[in-house]
Amino acid sequence: MSETASAASTESADSADSADSADSAVQTPPPDDTDTAVRATSAAPGHPTKLRFFGRPSLGGVLLGLIFWWRSLYPTLMPRTWIAQGVVTGLCIAIGYAIGTLGGHVGHRILQRFEVQPSASIKRSAWLVAAVGAVGAALVNWIVWPSWQSSQRELLAMDPDSRVVVLWMQLVAAVVVILLGLFGRLVGRGVQRVHRFNVRHMPAVVAVLVTSVVVALIANVVLKDVLIARFVSWADTSFGAVDASTNEGTFQPESPLASGSEKSLVGWETLGVQGREFVANQTPTAEIEDFTGTAAMEPIRIYSGIRSAADVEDRAALAVKEIDRTGGWDRDVLVVATTTGTGWIDPDAAEALEVMHGGDTAIVGMQYSFLPSWISTLVDAGNAQEAGRVLFDAVHEAWEKQPEATRPRLIAFGLSLGSYGGEAAFAGQDMAESINNMASKTDGVLFVGAKNDNVIWRQLTAGRDKGSPYWEPVIDGGRQVRFQTRAPGDDPLTAEWEDPHILYVQHPSDPVTFWTMDGWRRKPGWMQKPTGHDISDSTSWTPIVTWVQGFYDLTAGFAAPPGHGHDFRLDYSRAWSRVVPPENWTDSDTTRLEEFLFPK
Repeated sequence: MSETASAASTESADSADSADSADSAVQTPPPDDTDTAVRATSAAPGHPTKLRFFGRPSLGGVLLGLIFWWRSLYPTLMPRTWIAQGVVTGLCIAIGYAIGTLGGHVGHRILQRFEVQPSASIKRSAWLVAAVGAVGAALVNWIVWPSWQSSQRELLAMDPDSRVVVLWMQLVAAVVVILLGLFGRLVGRGVQRVHRFNVRHMPAVVAVLVTSVVVALIANVVLKDVLIARFVSWADTSFGAVDASTNEGTFQPESPLASGSEKSLVGWETLGVQGREFVANQTPTAEIEDFTGTAAMEPIRIYSGIRSAADVEDRAALAVKEIDRTGGWDRDVLVVATTTGTGWIDPDAAEALEVMHGGDTAIVGMQYSFLPSWISTLVDAGNAQEAGRVLFDAVHEAWEKQPEATRPRLIAFGLSLGSYGGEAAFAGQDMAESINNMASKTDGVLFVGAKNDNVIWRQLTAGRDKGSPYWEPVIDGGRQVRFQTRAPGDDPLTAEWEDPHILYVQHPSDPVTFWTMDGWRRKPGWMQKPTGHDISDSTSWTPIVTWVQGFYDLTAGFAAPPGHGHDFRLDYSRAWSRVVPPENWTDSDTTRLEEFLFPK
């Protein structure tokens, strides 16, 4: 903790104590290293007990804060900028200080019960160790953190940072610690006032219980009924307005093979901003012909928005009618795409498929939300599952009625939250049932950037062959299901890949896939050795700290360079070629397509 922050806390606490003395007479015990803990002092008969929250710094808090400070610098899934590292470090120091203070308070009480009191020399030695540790950590940080970050950035083909940013990083951390300390002081004062009121009207033991209940109720109301409720209301209003808009340069399609056109059963204005973007940007036949060298078909793009029909079943039925209208059953490939939270279908995925197959494709999607995926997950992730299940079942039912010899190959696709929803159409009680459902209902499955709580993804990862890594599982020798990771030689399997091909694409550095809610108490699987090809060898798990670092990783993953984190634009050519390749397609064709779509 900084000397300035400690001094400020002590000075403010002294001022508060002076003010409180006008209300009650309080006996103060000798100072010790737990003075900052929530502590009831003994009061004279008839006078209230007073809770003290701030005084001299807690030794336990300082020591654990230093440990958390050091551990917060270790690399995780994503490289961190100096601002991000400063915020993460500040949060970790504050959390470590709070836990250490509480632990010191409990330890002090236990020692008191056994009438054991550390000597003054022991306390001085402990403080000296803390001071030396703080100075040493600050100096070592200057060397170690930039080195760790540079090596990790190199793995992701990112430019290194200057060592000068370490200074700014530590300043940001100090500011965060001070702000959190002031917030904690404010909360502490509030709790103190509640407790002082209660202790005047009831026995001390009962007062502690009542204070705890009252504080918990107030916190719940503030969090749930004020902060969360207002946030959800703001999100609905803000993103609802975005969904009703149309991006500049996006116009109603003239082609009858796109939903939202004049001949479509789906109104252009009902599609939502992402739906309009999807149907208005079919891959031009001229572009497709540049790659194939032969005449191309115009791709079919079908979409049903939230405003297109009253409920999810009607929206799915409308999408099926659009397949009928556009002739989608006559195409070589029909992809059922479960969208992300905003209704987005990755244009790079659609383009790669359409170019690969010469436009002989139909892609159908359906909107279930206009909120970003992370908000949609918090509010109601069940919407994604319902939409994924209902849309696929509706399309599958109609597809089964088509002549088997001429109907298109039916492919299930989903990215991120879309994969979470897409899996819902196939999830069984165990891995074997889920695989059987995918194999029996489709001609191929492609799920990309799965969320860590995807049902089938978890079944597959837990049931992987012994010896295969967490980030690149091998399932039954690769007989039906395989994983693609961009690691060198990531498909060494020699077993025959039975039809239909089921493929999961993921990056070892993707926090959407590998960050877990229980990471505060359990070492995450992605840290198991050997780690993935774009993960630093210097990673190290620390309870709570690694979990806090993961929150930043989740945001940074979306801005990662292509081929890392949650950016999969470079993976689709190879992925589609492995799931649903055109006839006589070769590996050299895949390489040529990659170079065509992303020229160097």
